[in-house]
Amino acid sequence: MSGVSRRGMLIAGLGAMAAFGLAGAGTSAYAGPARPAIHPRADWAGGRSASGTLKDEDVRFLIIHHSESPNTEKPGSIPGRLRSFFDYHTGTKGWPDVAYNFFVDPFGEIWEGRTGSLAGPVRGDATGGSQGYAQLCCFVGDHTASLPTDAAMTAMTALVAWLADRYRIDLAGSQSIAFTSRGSNRWPKGTEVTTDPVVGHRDMSQTSCPGEALYPLVRSQILPGARALLGAQATSVAAPLPTPAQSPKASALTSSEQTRGTSAPPPAISTEPAGAEVGESGLREKLGDLAVPLAVGAGVLGVGAIAGGVLSGQKPR
Repeated sequence: MSGVSRRGMLIAGLGAMAAFGLAGAGTSAYAGPARPAIHPRADWAGGRSASGTLKDEDVRFLIIHHSESPNTEKPGSIPGRLRSFFDYHTGTKGWPDVAYNFFVDPFGEIWEGRTGSLAGPVRGDATGGSQGYAQLCCFVGDHTASLPTDAAMTAMTALVAWLADRYRIDLAGSQSIAFTSRGSNRWPKGTEVTTDPVVGHRDMSQTSCPGEALYPLVRSQILPGARALLGAQATSVAAPLPTPAQSPKASALTSSEQTRGTSAPPPAISTEPAGAEVGESGLREKLGDLAVPLAVGAGVLGVGAIAGGVLSGQKPR
């Protein structure tokens, strides 16, 4: 299925469900999107637990990753794959827990990753270092050349919408999102960064993640799809922010996980010298893999949604 038709299906489906819901929703208060079905960590961890104390995060945006593990999963293999990610991250990488806050598998199921992520904002880790201020959402699979499944895209879009509402992330782009990097190999510590609300891992670190096939879909499908689920007024993909006049020098790629190289710094991320001013920053109806709960605020129409088709690692990046 082409990128255009995939996006068309997603947006058209959301629109149809919204129209149905608004027609019968009455005047109930809008309470934001319901949480999509998410497997708790206990469903896969098998007794594995984080070491040390995990830090809270000041969440300002969301990052999309892929695990770069083989696209050979079966429904029953996912828990074991997630355990392999944990073992690699805590062993080889030396991190206190699995890196990502949430995983989305090819079958459209969502899994809690790092301990405590369902309860609140937990700081993650990433190859290339962590600039901070984000929640990390990872597709299980290798999307260097292969697209995610429709079920996975639907689930990720629902997850992004829910997290954006939970942490008050403006998906419509009416406010700039700015932070001072804690230090990654793309944005060194102290760099002032302005970013889109949903980005790919390569926007924050020198890496090919989340894969050449998936990366364009972050802005062309996942962001507008999540925005539609939240009922934002903007209907087009957010315009890229200005390209930085001067970007920090990229560090050399030394990890075997980064052998595919990187693209040029993405136009949606801009920086200024450190210290410079930065701008302002239930009801579920099934339609294929998609289900949308809707509500109407007093005098103001708002659409909240979840992806409901969800039923219930090889070396991750």
